[in-house]
Amino acid sequence: MGWIQSIRNAAIVGLGGSPVRPGIIAEPQSKEAARNLSSIISPVQLQRLRQDVQMWREAISEAELAWYPQRVRMQRMFIDTILNGHVFSLMERRSDLSLLRDFRICDQKGVESEVLSQYLQEQDWFTDYLAYSLDAIFFGYSLISLGDIKDDAFPDLSIVRRWNVSPDRLNVARYVYSLDGVKFLEEPYSDWHIWAKTKSENGATTCGYGLFYKIGLYEILLRNTLGFNADFVELYAMPYRVGKTTKTTESERAELESAVQSMGSAGYAIIDPMDDISFLETRLGGTGWESYDNLEKRCVRTVTKLILGHEDAASSTPGQLGTGGAKEDNPVTMAMLAKQTKDGRFLESLTNKQLLPKMRNLGFDIPTGMRFAFKNDEEKEAFRRREDESNKKTADIYKVIKDAGGKPDWAYFKERTGIPVEAAPDPVPLAPLSGDKGKEAPGFSERVQNRLKSLYKTGENDQ
Repeated sequence: MGWIQSIRNAAIVGLGGSPVRPGIIAEPQSKEAARNLSSIISPVQLQRLRQDVQMWREAISEAELAWYPQRVRMQRMFIDTILNGHVFSLMERRSDLSLLRDFRICDQKGVESEVLSQYLQEQDWFTDYLAYSLDAIFFGYSLISLGDIKDDAFPDLSIVRRWNVSPDRLNVARYVYSLDGVKFLEEPYSDWHIWAKTKSENGATTCGYGLFYKIGLYEILLRNTLGFNADFVELYAMPYRVGKTTKTTESERAELESAVQSMGSAGYAIIDPMDDISFLETRLGGTGWESYDNLEKRCVRTVTKLILGHEDAASSTPGQLGTGGAKEDNPVTMAMLAKQTKDGRFLESLTNKQLLPKMRNLGFDIPTGMRFAFKNDEEKEAFRRREDESNKKTADIYKVIKDAGGKPDWAYFKERTGIPVEAAPDPVPLAPLSGDKGKEAPGFSERVQNRLKSLYKTGENDQ
C-alpha cells in the first residue's frame, strides 16, 4: 500500500502538484530530481544481514558480473564495517588529516584570492563536500548532490544512497537491483551532482571497490572474535552459582531461585542435595583467552596499516619511533604524511575539475583559471630542513678539505647547495725586520715592535 501511495504522489508531482516531501519519490524529469537524485529513490529500507567470509566473497562476485554488475551486497557489507569502533576511529583520523588542513583559492601563478578563500572556509557545506569526497576512498565512490542554492550556498548538500547508484552503468536506480535509472552525468543532473570515484584496480569494473572491501575480511574476523571471546568469558570467567535445597514445593524452591538469581547476571542452578553439576574444560580453558587476544591484535594492526599506512599509527607515541627527532625521520609520521598528500591531490583534482566548473555554470562568480589548493607550509618546512641538513654535510666536507691545505672548488659548492661563497684572499706574508734600528718593521703592532727592539738590544749588549 505504501508503494502505491508513493507512485501516486510521484504522479501528482509530475503533473505539477505539490513539492516532494520525505518518503515520496519524484519523477526523474522534475526540478527536485535535477537538484537531488535521492528524490527519485523509492523509500525502501535496505536490510542489514549478518556478515561472514562467504558473504564477503559473494560481494565481489556480484560486483564483477559480466553483464549486470551490482554493488548492493558490497555496500550492505560496508554499512556494517563502519560500525566497528576501531575502523571508524581510523577512518575519522585519516579524514582529519585533510579536513583540518588550510586551503586557498588561487590562480595559475599561485596568487591567492582572499575573498574566495574566506568564502569557502566559512561554508559548512564545503566541509561536508570534502568529507563525502574522502568517503569515496573507503566506499569506492560517492555521488554528491549539491541541492538547491540558498543565499549563495548549498545548505542541502547530501549523499545519494550508494546501493542505488551503479558505478558501471553511471545511473541512479529507483529500486535496488533495478538496471534502469537516471544517468547522473547527463543534463540537467550533471551540474547539480559531483561524481567522486576511485580507480579500478583490476579492470573488471570502471570503479574501484574502496578500502572497506580490503578491510572487510579483517573486520568480520574482529567482529566474530569479539563474540567468541564474550562467550568464553561467560563460560569460564564468570562465576556459576549453585543453590541446594531439600524443599520440594514449587513455591519454596521459587523463593530460593529468586534469591540466587538476584545475586547477579551470571548463570545459576537450583538442584537437590544429591544432584551434581560438572564443568568440562579443555586443556586451554585457563589460557584460551590469549588466542582471541592474539587474533584481535593481528587484525587491528592490519586494518591500521591499510588505512593509515603503518601498523603503529593508531597507538604509538610521537618521538618513540624512527632514528631522530625530526618528523621526516619517524616512519609513522612519514606514512601518515604520505596518505595526507595522496588524499589532498585527490580532493584538489575533484574540486578543480568538477565542483568549481559546476559552480560557474550555476552562476557563482568564480573567475576562470582559479583553482583550489591546500597550503603546503609543513611540507615546505620539511623540505627546507632536509635541504639544510644536506648543505651542512657538504659544508663539513669542504671544511675538511680546506683545513687539510686543499683548495675547494667554490663554484661547485654554489651549484651543489645554491649558497654563493667567495674564496677568502690568501694571507699576506709578513715582511722581514729592517736592519735599521730606528725604522719600524711593517706588519707588526707598536707593542710587538718595541718588544723586538728590546730583544735585539739585549742581544747586542751580550756580544
